Amino acid sequence: MQKTISTYILYILLACVFTALLNVVHSLFVLHLPLTPSSFAIPLLAGFLFGYAFAHIKVLSRQLSEIAYTDSLTHIYNRLHFSRFLDIEIGKVKRYGGTFSIIFLDLDHFKSINDNYGHLIGDKILRCVTDIISSANRSADIFARYGGEEFIILTPSTDINGACAHAERLRKDIETYDFPIDRKVTCSFGVAEFDPAHDTAESITARADNALYLAKENGRNRVEHLP
Repeated sequence: MQKTISTYILYILLACVFTALLNVVHSLFVLHLPLTPSSFAIPLLAGFLFGYAFAHIKVLSRQLSEIAYTDSLTHIYNRLHFSRFLDIEIGKVKRYGGTFSIIFLDLDHFKSINDNYGHLIGDKILRCVTDIISSANRSADIFARYGGEEFIILTPSTDINGACAHAERLRKDIETYDFPIDRKVTCSFGVAEFDPAHDTAESITARADNALYLAKENGRNRVEHLP
C-alpha cells in the first residue's frame, strides 16, 4: 500500500514540475507573455492529472504482473512462471555445464486439515509452510506453488545429495513447527537431479513427482529420490 502511494506521489510531482517548467519556457521565450497566477495554475492542474493517470497505469501494470506470475494465496511464484525459470535453467546447464535439482513437496493429509479445521485454517497452514521454506531457501532457489498443497523448488548448482539434504532440513523444520492446530503437520518430498543428456523439463518434473509419490507410499513425512 505504501509503495502504491509513493508511486502516485512521485509521478504527480514529476509531471507537475515538468509542466511548470515547460509553461515558463513557452510563455517567456516563445510567446513572450508575462507570467500570471492563472498561467501557472492551469499547467499545474494538467500536470497533476497527467501524473495521476500515468501513476495509475503503472500501478495497474504492476498488479497485473503480480497476478500473472505469483500465487494469490502464498505470494510466491505460480506454476506457469516456475516453468519459465526451469526452461532457462535447462538451457544454461546444457550450454555451460553444471547441474541442478528439483524438489517436489506435498503436505501430508491436507484434505483432513481442511475437513476438520476449515479452509481458512488450511490456507493459514499453506502460508506458514511457505514462510518456513522461503526462510530456509537460498536466494538463488526458485520456489513456487505448483497447485493445491503441492510446492516445487528449483535448486541451481545442486546435485542430488545436496538437494536431498536441503529437503531433509525442510522436512524437519516443518515437522517441528508449532502450527495453529492441535496436530502435527508434515510434508513428503521427492527429489530429482537434472540429466542434461536425457532430461527435459517434463521428464525431470515427472521423476521428482514420482519420487514424491514414493515418499507417500513409504509412509509420508520423508524424502525420496529417483535416479
